[in-house]
Amino acid sequence: MNKPFLSAVMICLLSGTAVSKPAYEPLPEDLRLLSKKGIDAIYAVDIEEAEKNFNLALQKYPDHPFPHFGIAMAKWANLEYLEEESDPRLDKEYAQLTDKAIDIGKKWISGHPGDANAYLAMGGMHGLRARLAVLQHRWITAYFEGKKAISDTNKAIQINPELYDADLGLGLYEYYAGTLPGAIKLFASILMRGDVQKGLAYLTLCKDKGYFNAFAAKLLLIEIYTQHGGKYANTELALKWARELRAANPKQPQMHYIEIVSLYEDKKYGESLKETQDYLQDIYDQKPGYRRSFLPRVFTTLGDIYLAEKDYDKAAEYFSKAAATLKEEPARHPARWAVWGLAELGNAYDLKGMRPKALETYREAKAYKDEWGLTESIERFIKNPFTKDALPVPIPPP
Repeated sequence: MNKPFLSAVMICLLSGTAVSKPAYEPLPEDLRLLSKKGIDAIYAVDIEEAEKNFNLALQKYPDHPFPHFGIAMAKWANLEYLEEESDPRLDKEYAQLTDKAIDIGKKWISGHPGDANAYLAMGGMHGLRARLAVLQHRWITAYFEGKKAISDTNKAIQINPELYDADLGLGLYEYYAGTLPGAIKLFASILMRGDVQKGLAYLTLCKDKGYFNAFAAKLLLIEIYTQHGGKYANTELALKWARELRAANPKQPQMHYIEIVSLYEDKKYGESLKETQDYLQDIYDQKPGYRRSFLPRVFTTLGDIYLAEKDYDKAAEYFSKAAATLKEEPARHPARWAVWGLAELGNAYDLKGMRPKALETYREAKAYKDEWGLTESIERFIKNPFTKDALPVPIPPP
């Protein structure tokens, strides 16, 4: 599962200057409803539906930041979920949309200082920019954009303390600052220590009471509770929620995949294998939303499940299928999951006692331009053979 954009706040300071509280200015009801539909569609990875609703909102409210935020967020979802961070063209479009949205938001807030939702949108847009910078390893930019995201979120809460959607960003800050203070080594020495339990409480409050972000908060809690080997993992609860989400959204591939990962982390490998095989068949059957570009992810997932079951031959078979997709369209930018599948093919060779073949495979994977942070793990495999002590492995690439 991929991390929604607000996870970038893990690298920022919780800050904000106290100001006099302006009169609260609520969103117009039709803008509120269109934005809700658009945001729900984004988290369901229905980009077409999201863009339809935000474009309708833009026609009615061209000067308000919310529609512009939604359109930028839809582009982010396209890049992050559909193209899996592997399309430089979308990367550029996403940056341009957030630049425009920020400019419009600043102008709107100057005339509407009591619009808490506008500050919420601004916080989200700075979070989008921080997320892009994190993906590109531009740590200084990520730090300052994340800091602005939290500052705007705090201003939204100052205006309307019952704006529970803002708890999403605050919860992520507290959680990530409390668990990953060294994730960005350059800023580790200046990060404030977060409070993990407070972060989880914020996210739970948003899940229970949020309007725009309740769905997102539930997804994030599932992600936290299925963090591989995580101190705060709660795989039983995560699986319960994943099943609820899929039951409510039975035709959405993203919900299907979240259930697959939740089953895997709850060590229900047989059920996870069946659901992944069903997912693969849905791709072959061309069911709506089950894109052929998801094949590297599904093949790699199948390989991981077979690794967990100590079936190294089957694992190698599916990692090979993931790697083979890199050759199907040589002119296309390589997919992250395909490159990682190639690296994990080397893991399978190591487990089969084929160290020379493993080294050859690792070096082939390392030769691809790394825009996702895979190199450190691959270099570790080159230095030391992968062993069964490392099993089971997490499904998502590092």
